[in-house]
Amino acid sequence: MTTNDIKLGINLRKNKNSKNAGYGKYYPEVDTQTTLSLRGFAKHMSDHGCIYGQELIEGVLKKITQCLPELISQGVPVRLDPLGTFMPTCHVNKPVINIEAMDGADPNDVVKGVHIRFLPYGVENDNLTSRRFKEEHCSLEFRNIIDTQEVIVNGKHRKVQTLKPIQTAVAEWRAAQLADGSTGGGEGSNANPGAPAGGDNSSQTGGNTGGGEPNPDGSTED
Repeated sequence: MTTNDIKLGINLRKNKNSKNAGYGKYYPEVDTQTTLSLRGFAKHMSDHGCIYGQELIEGVLKKITQCLPELISQGVPVRLDPLGTFMPTCHVNKPVINIEAMDGADPNDVVKGVHIRFLPYGVENDNLTSRRFKEEHCSLEFRNIIDTQEVIVNGKHRKVQTLKPIQTAVAEWRAAQLADGSTGGGEGSNANPGAPAGGDNSSQTGGNTGGGEPNPDGSTED
């Protein structure tokens, strides 16, 4: 059961790749908000009934941002219970073809980059893996349909992202069905007229989104 009363907005984006099995269908993306700074996070913590002041919390967080990369760069995973574990992984540039090629090889030629990965804690009541996190912490609501249009600004092609409230899209679909005297088919067949919608946001440009499950390219997230 979710413990968060603040809704997590879910936007939908249409798959326009005609070669993909999900072509024409709408896939979910998280409607992310403005990124919170370290100072803003410290203030949020201090305002949450914490006995420590904002300056102290901010100082501890800054120390974490210094020590965490240092340890990970030495191959030391850091587990912050009950969130999860931060660890290093390799981004391969080119593999070593055989043992002979290892003689005198430079690891910098083999490793393109080192990522800091986060593995959510997945034990008992502190399980933060994707499905458990959704069930216990997230209260979802549909919000917008996302579309990306190419426009010309000062002679240059630019991509502009637009948002249309799902509630508005459904209302327009219903009106079109009534005008046509039909009850289904067409573009609206991919929408769910009975789906709950979020606030009546006006159409606008911009908007930040996150990934969803499943993805239009056919991959899935745990």
